[in-house]
Amino acid sequence: MKRRFLFVVAGALGLFAIFFIRSLAGTPERQPNHQTQSAATAPGAKVENGQAAIRLDPKTQERLGIREAHPQAARERKQMTLPAMVLPVQNLASLVSAYEMATAQLQKAEITASVSEREYARLEKLYSDQQNVSAKAVQAAEGVYRGDQVDVESGRQNLSLALAAVRQSWGDAITGWLAHGRENLQRVIRREDVLIEMTLPPGEPFAAPRRIEFNLPAGGRAFARFVSAFPQVDPRVQGVGYLYVTRARPGLAPGINLVAHFGVGALKSGVIIPSSAVVWLHGKAWAYVDTGQETFARREVSTNIPTPGGWFEARGYAPDDPIVTKGAEQILGVELMPPPSSHPPAKQGDGD
Repeated sequence: MKRRFLFVVAGALGLFAIFFIRSLAGTPERQPNHQTQSAATAPGAKVENGQAAIRLDPKTQERLGIREAHPQAARERKQMTLPAMVLPVQNLASLVSAYEMATAQLQKAEITASVSEREYARLEKLYSDQQNVSAKAVQAAEGVYRGDQVDVESGRQNLSLALAAVRQSWGDAITGWLAHGRENLQRVIRREDVLIEMTLPPGEPFAAPRRIEFNLPAGGRAFARFVSAFPQVDPRVQGVGYLYVTRARPGLAPGINLVAHFGVGALKSGVIIPSSAVVWLHGKAWAYVDTGQETFARREVSTNIPTPGGWFEARGYAPDDPIVTKGAEQILGVELMPPPSSHPPAKQGDGD
């Protein structure tokens, strides 16, 4: 009985050893994690020196059509942006008409006074020479002359009032146009030029710029040159108004609101980042700089100082930086690609 028990135990141990060895033989050899390896080498963003960067091999760069250029060095001022408005000129036209009427009346009075003065002088001389002229005729001629002089003085006062009305409403420069040089004024009346009002907020430490740039309603930008201080007050902005003039363009209708841009302060050194190099992410502008070793760093671009064809940037860029001017959108797309899945793809037949 005891011998039979030992045989049973020995057989059981033998079977267990066989199954254990077979299980070890059937276990597949552990393979390297290809998914982890591909995730480490796949294109994607990382941070280098506090900047988002992405590494692209030459073949990928060629496939994405990447082209680079050095930014243009430039010097710009801090940019101010203020509201402006195209002014209606009906009131100005009425004031000009009143001035011209006063001018005509004065000229007529001066001509009449000149004639009556000569007639009074003629009769007075005849009377002094004891010729056939009565004192009554001389007195009558003098009365006419004195009355014409009053008309001349009244005409001068009316003309002065007409000029004062223009000066009070439109400033010294427009008054000067009216009194001395009509061509500038006539261009405004004929709507060949338009007048723009820009108001500086109170307390600003800088003077009115000699030129402003503004956004056109139909797209693009244009410039307007300084005319004079504007005596009227914009109810939207309680400040000092200034008057500018520019050539009439489509969309510059009276009363339309504009956005004026101009530089203030000292010149700053920097570079022009072309618009072709700029990509937008999270509401901000960015550009890619080739930092060497097949790596491109994404740097923020300030949009505070727009320039024709791009933006002025005083920090973070140098004239010798190779900036991506073509293919920046493609680099951003690669950067934003989701990371590869951590799970290996399912084999066909799994779960069957």
